[in-house]
Amino acid sequence: MEKQCARCGHVMHLYLRKLVYMNHTQIEHVPIYRCCYCEHHELVEQVKEDLKQCLQRLHTSKEERAISFAEHSAFTRMMLKNRTSGKPFTVDEWLDLYLLVKSLGDTRWLRQIVKALQRRQTEKCEESFTID
Repeated sequence: MEKQCARCGHVMHLYLRKLVYMNHTQIEHVPIYRCCYCEHHELVEQVKEDLKQCLQRLHTSKEERAISFAEHSAFTRMMLKNRTSGKPFTVDEWLDLYLLVKSLGDTRWLRQIVKALQRRQTEKCEESFTID
């Protein structure tokens, strides 16, 4: 997943990053876009509300700890699963992501998912026509 950087116009790529909240809580696996050219960072729009709710729950606790944002965000769980498994998304996982992104109303991202599904379908068709 990628988008155009608002600062310099280059491509920003999606990363899972660690945030430190109030100097005592580490929140692992927070999805952000990062521009490698100008180092600009942006939180992924689709997880802002989940992160806000997570921070509200953490605000009441002062103990030092580390948590995974995947416990609070379905989108992040999918991204983390893909990253840790090292395998590409299955069609079912792409469709789950499609439904999630559709519910968030992100049309640009929906187009990217549809393109990925079309590429996957094309690859499957080419595999089925291979003659040994």
